[in-house]
Amino acid sequence: MSSALTTVPLRAATLDWTTPELLTRFGLPLVLLVVGVALYLWGRRERREARARIGTKGGFGGPPGTLDIGTELGFGVEGRGPDPNAGRAKIRAGTVAAVVGAVLLVAMAVWNLVS
Repeated sequence: MSSALTTVPLRAATLDWTTPELLTRFGLPLVLLVVGVALYLWGRRERREARARIGTKGGFGGPPGTLDIGTELGFGVEGRGPDPNAGRAKIRAGTVAAVVGAVLLVAMAVWNLVS
């Protein structure tokens, strides 16, 4: 019973389209959605890592036994340090790509069901 409920709408939704048309109309928005989510997550990870390093700047002249000499963050103690808004462009691009992919996916599904 449940297999009939899932296969009938699927056949009705894809009845008139060939495989290349299906790949173009549903595959490309799906790829855009996945790439957008991946970009968003990458940007969030960069931001989290940058915010975790705020206040950790390298420099010279610390007490003996400290690790503040020649760290990967630089030699000077002046400056702002890591950007707390790192990954902003990736987060925006990922959000836009994911939203556009989702809208296209829904639009293609509605267009297929209506036509």
